[in-house]
Amino acid sequence: MVESISLRLELDSSKIIESPTLIVMAQHPTLQCLKSSFDKFIDVFGMYVIGTPGAPLAYVEHTANVLAQYIDNDEDGFPDDSKVLSFLVDNNYVVPVWNESDRDPFFEGIRGTYCEDNLSMAASMYYEYDQWAIGGIEKQGTWDTNLEEVWHVVSVGWYNSYPTYFGDSPGTSKLTAAMDLARGGQFETIPASYPRKAWYRYYDKTCSYGCQVHEYFYWLLMANIGALEDALTSKCQDVEDEWYLCTKSQMEETDALAFDLFNNQGFNLPTNIPDGSYQSQK
Repeated sequence: MVESISLRLELDSSKIIESPTLIVMAQHPTLQCLKSSFDKFIDVFGMYVIGTPGAPLAYVEHTANVLAQYIDNDEDGFPDDSKVLSFLVDNNYVVPVWNESDRDPFFEGIRGTYCEDNLSMAASMYYEYDQWAIGGIEKQGTWDTNLEEVWHVVSVGWYNSYPTYFGDSPGTSKLTAAMDLARGGQFETIPASYPRKAWYRYYDKTCSYGCQVHEYFYWLLMANIGALEDALTSKCQDVEDEWYLCTKSQMEETDALAFDLFNNQGFNLPTNIPDGSYQSQK
């Protein structure tokens, strides 16, 4: 378990969970096997955003702030779901900000170290070609890839903490039932073409069923929090062949199962668009 000096995660309500300061550190407090490739570390509720020497500091800080806003979306200083966060921290999930050329040397370098079997990555941010909206998409009018990739990391905690609701294996959860309806069938392999009635069509042949669920979960969140509104960016127009529910009202009308899962089952899923300016009210 990754544990910072100032933060100890406890589900026991008698323990105090400190809100993150998002201070940039030169090394990880416990995982020394990261220091050969990364020189920027930001503690976010016990998770870490890590950056290589070439990663611009402003980008690493932006990613950390987006992560903080996904964990504590109402910015009251406490994680919105401690169970989700605990899973991510217990399994040493990190969000790297780097380039593709950094990946192979890193994974080769950690062979035989603690990091090889005890570090988890679900997605990355690439500083040279990903889209960055420093200050948020509402301010910049452009897309921010952090909204997708950082959510893909946080999502792992939801899949594993509430498997009957958000599990990503075929036929196991309310989320997969909703996706099967959205795709027009339970396709464990990519079909040659989706049924005409489908409103979620993802044709990447490398994307397994679980991967399809992850992309679907991301699109649902974006629609539900209003990040795909045409007034903000052209994102929804750009991906209409894959997904075209651009608003929460469209999601309610067309994808009722998913809308109910997001809004009526009592989960503290994000409701605000992260803009990279986390301000704890604690």
